[in-house]
Amino acid sequence: MDRLRLITTFMNVAEAENFSRAAQSLHLTPQAVSLQISQLESWLGVRLFHRSTRRMALTEDGRVFYERCRVGLQSIDQGERELRDRASGITGSIKVASSLSLGQLLVAPLLVQFNESYPDIRIELVTQNPWPDTVDLGMDIGVIGGPLLNVSLVARRVGRFTHMLCAAPAYLAAKGTPKSPQELLQHCCIGLRHPRTNRIWPWTFQSARRQTMLEPPFSFITQDPAVQRQLVLQGAGIGQLTDYFARPLIASGALVELPLGYSGPRLDVHVFIPQREHTPRRIKLLNDFLYERLKQFFHS
Repeated sequence: MDRLRLITTFMNVAEAENFSRAAQSLHLTPQAVSLQISQLESWLGVRLFHRSTRRMALTEDGRVFYERCRVGLQSIDQGERELRDRASGITGSIKVASSLSLGQLLVAPLLVQFNESYPDIRIELVTQNPWPDTVDLGMDIGVIGGPLLNVSLVARRVGRFTHMLCAAPAYLAAKGTPKSPQELLQHCCIGLRHPRTNRIWPWTFQSARRQTMLEPPFSFITQDPAVQRQLVLQGAGIGQLTDYFARPLIASGALVELPLGYSGPRLDVHVFIPQREHTPRRIKLLNDFLYERLKQFFHS
C-alpha cells in the first residue's frame, strides 16, 4: 500500500470537501478517489469523513489525522527544499581525500581558492599515506598520484609527476657533489618507503647504454614525502623528491638538482569521484575546479 499517496488524496479531499473537486486536482476519477479514501479508512480502522451527497466533512478522528498529516507533509516539503538547495551547491559539506604531500602542497591551497567563491560550502580535507579509499570513508572527491585501485571511481587524469635527486647547498658544500651514481654510495641518502608495498622506492639511473638500479645505504627512511623534503632542506642528505616539491625550491636556491642520469618513478595524478546516480552540484563544481586548476599546474 502506498500510504503517502493515500494520505495525499485524503488531504486533498479534506481541503476540497468534495470527491469531484479533489479528483480534478489529482487528475483522477471521483471513483478512484473514493476507493483510495476507503482503503485508507480500512487501513486505519476509523472513519475519516461524514459523507453526504453535497459535502464531505471530517470526523473527529479525521480532524486529528489531518493535523498530524499536515505537519508531516510540511516537514517532508521542507526536507526536499533543503536537499535541493544542498545539491545545487548553495550549501552543504564536501569531503576531499588526498595523499599527505599532494594535499599539503597542491590541494589545500586550491580548496581555499574555491571557498572564496563558495563560502557556504564546508570542506573537510582528509590526508594520509596511503591515500584513503573514498568509498569506504564516505569521501566525495579524491586526488591521488599513482595507480587507481578502486574500479568504481570516475577518474580524470590531470597530469604526471616525476622525481628528482636533490640536496641542500650546505650539504654539498660540506660533503661534496657526487659526479656519478656510484659516488652516491659514499653519501648520506634519504629513502622513501612506499606505504602500501612497504618497499623503498628504487633509485634508477639511465645512461646511453644501460639502466642501473642503485641501493645506497640510507641514513634516513620515511613514508612521508613532506618529511623527506624537510630532511633534504635541512642538509641531512640527498633525496629523491617529486618535481612539484622540488622545482620551486630549486628555483629559489634552497635546493640543487643532481641529474646524474637519474630516472625516477613517473606517476599519473587523477581527480576522481565515486560512481553515484546523482552527484550534487556542489561536488560537481569542486570536482571540475580541481581538475582545471591541477591540469593547469601540471602543464604550466
